Amino acid sequence: MPIPKQPILIRIRLRHFTHDPERHPDPEAFKPERFMAMDGHTPEPDPHKFVFGFGRRVCPGSYLADATLFLTIAQSLAVFNMSRPENGDDEQCKPEFLAGVVSHPSPFKNAIKPRSLHHEMLIKSLEDIYPWQQSDGEALGHMTR
Repeated sequence: MPIPKQPILIRIRLRHFTHDPERHPDPEAFKPERFMAMDGHTPEPDPHKFVFGFGRRVCPGSYLADATLFLTIAQSLAVFNMSRPENGDDEQCKPEFLAGVVSHPSPFKNAIKPRSLHHEMLIKSLEDIYPWQQSDGEALGHMTR
């Protein structure tokens, strides 16, 4: 029995909706202000309203995904100062993404430092509770059917 290709078509359509140059000028540029109403600027359609699906097929995990992402970002910003490296230029900080089913940002240079000695001790205490473990990525990479 052949595998239906509908999920791939849905992802392609969603990408078109979120990258339509008529609705989103310069869709590849990072411009969060495009979704805010300011000084005569009409906000562009918010993709959050449809990227998790719509109607009866909406993803039930969208609320969990939103909450997890918010908490991860808030906790990271609470303990780290993030900035460009001192000798970095704008070209080194330009966002680029790797192709694939799940797109990841390509490596880039930045400076991430604990906000204070207290924050550094907090981060190191978590390493004692949750030690670093090697992932199973290498083993999974060698699996065949």
